[in-house]
Amino acid sequence: MNKKITILVVLICTLVVGIGVSLAYFAVNNQNDGNETNLNITTERLGSILWTGTKVFTSYDLLPGQMGIQEFTIEKNSDNGIGIYEIDLAGVLPEEFGSDIEISLYKTTNPINNNVTVNVSDPILENEQLYQEDSLNITGTPELVYQGTLQNNPQIILEQADFDVTTLEKTTYYLVYHYKNNGNQDNQQGLTFNGTISVRIINEKMSFSEALALCDDTASNCMIKNAEKSEELVYDETADNNLRYIGADPNNYVSFNNELWRIIGVMNNIEDGNGNKESRLKIIRNEPIGEYSWDNKGDYGENDWSISALQIMLNSGAYWNRTTGECPYETTGVTTNCDFTEIGLTNEAKLMLGDTVWNLGGSESYEDIITSTFYNRERSTHVYSGRPTNWTGKIALMYPSDYGYATNGGNTIDRATCLTTELFYWSRYEDCYNNDWLYNNIFYQWTLTPLSYLETGVCDIVAGYVDCNNANNRFSISPVTYLKSAIKITSGTGSSSDPFVLSL
Repeated sequence: MNKKITILVVLICTLVVGIGVSLAYFAVNNQNDGNETNLNITTERLGSILWTGTKVFTSYDLLPGQMGIQEFTIEKNSDNGIGIYEIDLAGVLPEEFGSDIEISLYKTTNPINNNVTVNVSDPILENEQLYQEDSLNITGTPELVYQGTLQNNPQIILEQADFDVTTLEKTTYYLVYHYKNNGNQDNQQGLTFNGTISVRIINEKMSFSEALALCDDTASNCMIKNAEKSEELVYDETADNNLRYIGADPNNYVSFNNELWRIIGVMNNIEDGNGNKESRLKIIRNEPIGEYSWDNKGDYGENDWSISALQIMLNSGAYWNRTTGECPYETTGVTTNCDFTEIGLTNEAKLMLGDTVWNLGGSESYEDIITSTFYNRERSTHVYSGRPTNWTGKIALMYPSDYGYATNGGNTIDRATCLTTELFYWSRYEDCYNNDWLYNNIFYQWTLTPLSYLETGVCDIVAGYVDCNNANNRFSISPVTYLKSAIKITSGTGSSSDPFVLSL
């Protein structure tokens, strides 16, 4: 089993409002109010290595442009053992910071001749903003092994593969954190950021499914921790930075409700209806449950999901109750007989579902927007007059952005190009939709997203592209839900023949 020492260093930055200037207050604390020394990281098979942490930055007035350094060492602490160790970085910071918190990691086995320190500059007041342009003093040739920005998801900033403790030299690391000066940063006042550094021992380089099998954390956390082991998982780079499965047929199959479903991804900042935000698995049924209207009120249906006939069918009607019933079918209240006695939700499946606040933001257009724009509009407050902006429940549908972000692109049109191409025009680019596992070339598929300028319009996926139609149309229904955050993956490789198995 993997062993991990976490939160050895906590960097806490609190920004406060100054008079006429932008000031920042900063403090560095180590766990237990002191240095952490002689912490052994041991495993059953690998022996151990020794981590020694040192608090070196003690300024309490961090300004834009200032830097700090956390120095620590890793050395052998047993006679034998081989494998991999990695250094992880995780941050928590509001989006207002953007990429302003830069992280660099240097290492050396000869710190006397190769080291990193900070040249501290005097504060400067310019254009009513106080800042300080610190710089690094690099002595000798310490190796720069990572440079990037602090992000809201765990990052592996160094992977030391195939180390052998019999020959492992004591290594000194310098973690440099730089609060960059980018001009007017008033929008960062009153906000905080923090980060944690940790070291992990891994028995051996293993596949994604093998790593999941050994992980004893929640399914969401296990996927995040091991995402770099899978080429089928990528972060979508939205404000929530969700982790999504991409490609024509990724290994994201999961056994749920005694049938095959598929994992859309790990979605962050999902509200549960009680004010709590969590990272949770979002899943979709592999095959549609039939073709039904989104809504059947009036002549063309209404695009209010909170009271739509389809929402009722999924959350309190025949599908939810695993029974027969009357389901929405075209206009003016017309229904059709539907039988979910074999494919409706089981009581066991319902126990794995938690209430979710679904965003019902609409789009004022659909022919001229790309995936990221859909994502933002889905979370907006732009709706047709009188429509709600969100709904709390358990079963809904995918968003147009879920469809867009699931592509991996192809040889002619790559993923980046697909994501910057309007979804309405994807029908022209086979590389975009044929390499998107949410595309179904047989069915028209309803999504959850309405139009904000038309009381009857709802977006759908047809022939590889996103279109919008009246809610009374009969398109295929693939239920989507969020699993409870405590759900674990207990076995499986994620293939259709060996799906992930869940437990609560």
